[in-house]
Amino acid sequence: KRLGLWEHPVVQKRHKDIRRGASVVEALRDGVQMNTLEDFLNIDDLAVLRMKSISNEDLAQSIVRAFRQIGKEYDFNFDVETTDKIVCSELVYLVYPDPDWPTDRIMGRYTISPDHVARKALKDGPLSLILLYHDGRIQKNRDQVFEELMTEKAHKTCCRPL
Repeated sequence: KRLGLWEHPVVQKRHKDIRRGASVVEALRDGVQMNTLEDFLNIDDLAVLRMKSISNEDLAQSIVRAFRQIGKEYDFNFDVETTDKIVCSELVYLVYPDPDWPTDRIMGRYTISPDHVARKALKDGPLSLILLYHDGRIQKNRDQVFEELMTEKAHKTCCRPL
């Protein structure tokens, strides 16, 4: 409402969902849908990332882009070049087009992983780490733990024995 989106046609279609408490758009195996924060937070680990600088106009456009993804199927091919089916990290890729998102070519298609998104919160990236929930608790030293996790993952990914 603050951004003037309540009467936007794509948001109007979701008034019922919003009124029942659905405030998160997420891509699950059942497809892209709106869920309550409580349902969304039924997970083991979570990093809350936020764009460091985004105008209200760009934020409003991103919200509309997110709502436009609702109802799409899950992309079990993890192909970032198709937009009729998407995965969770691709949702971020489509909703926030401004950062130059990294992708990898795997098995003939380009993909974007959660790690690709997370890397944008390291050092001088365009994202800020707001909260880190890991190993069943909120991490007080979140930046240090996040960097260690990302370094650990990068090492495991690039340095596996053949």
